[in-house]
Amino acid sequence: MDEMSFETLPLFSKPHYSWSLKTDYVGRRFQYRPYTESTQDDARNMLTRWRTPNGTIILAESQSAGRGRAGRAWVSPPDVNLHFTLSLTVEGFDARPLAYVTPLAIAEAIEDVAKVKGGQLKADLKWPNDVQLKGKKVAGVLIEFTENQDGEATALIGAGVNVNFDPDEFPEISDIATSMADELGFEVPREEVLAAFANHFEDLWEEAKSGSRRPFEAWKARLITLGAQVTATGAEGAIAGTAVDVNDDGTLVIETPDGARVTVEAGDVTLSGSGI
Repeated sequence: MDEMSFETLPLFSKPHYSWSLKTDYVGRRFQYRPYTESTQDDARNMLTRWRTPNGTIILAESQSAGRGRAGRAWVSPPDVNLHFTLSLTVEGFDARPLAYVTPLAIAEAIEDVAKVKGGQLKADLKWPNDVQLKGKKVAGVLIEFTENQDGEATALIGAGVNVNFDPDEFPEISDIATSMADELGFEVPREEVLAAFANHFEDLWEEAKSGSRRPFEAWKARLITLGAQVTATGAEGAIAGTAVDVNDDGTLVIETPDGARVTVEAGDVTLSGSGI
């Protein structure tokens, strides 16, 4: 890739984002924050104070306490990436598809925007919900649950997407993280990436709610975890073996060296030799 410079980009443009949005409800209510501690916490607090429309997205240019799975900090400079939380009412629905609908929507959004801008990217998925480009992490997802003012179950779907940052500026993660701009060689409008995510997410979520298996099969087809030697680390310790399948509920099936098959519901999975 040709050498490129990463300059300070203009702040997120709500009109640009709205122009690209094609949803009925996801992202139609939009809250923008130049700075916050955590969009997850903001979304949770908002639900306790007033009736938050289903599909509300809170986006921050910068977070001081952004977190990923297992409470890890999410390293991201201000004004170049996407840090947002989607509030989604899930009362009466099986919420388990969110674990695969969300990363799949991010992957499809990344590829679509790259194509529209004249580039090409292939986004892979690593169980349970990381998005990768050429073996490096470009996005992560954190899903938490709470209730809205009416007592309805609500999912807080947090995501961080590396759009325009230069990973070389962060030596501690440069060998495992990348961005759309770093792979494409040119900067990408963040507004269009967020809108594309909302568009894909709504379509996939509505399909999953209707009972369609297409979102699950599309997610499974992108999983680089399947067939790989992995180590899964969770509350019950570490399990090493070959990732052989995923169940309909999104859980991972690992075959251990003694031939036993173990189902992993949650936790971190490291691919042998990758470090991530």
